[in-house]
Amino acid sequence: DRHLFQNLGATDMIPGQYQIQPGDIELNAGRRTHSLTVANSGDRPIQVGSHFHFFETNDALTFDRA
Repeated sequence: DRHLFQNLGATDMIPGQYQIQPGDIELNAGRRTHSLTVANSGDRPIQVGSHFHFFETNDALTFDRA
């Protein structure tokens, strides 16, 4: 619904600018969380993205894969 968004004039925003309301946003409220210790056993930095399952990211990442 367009009525949920502010009606801004053409010059009110800079391209790419965010207008965020004050306050906190709680993500995954009430959901279970897991902690996982991960180490890089390789000789190069590793970047992890969201395009693969975490366990498929890189064999040089050492963690409990069970």
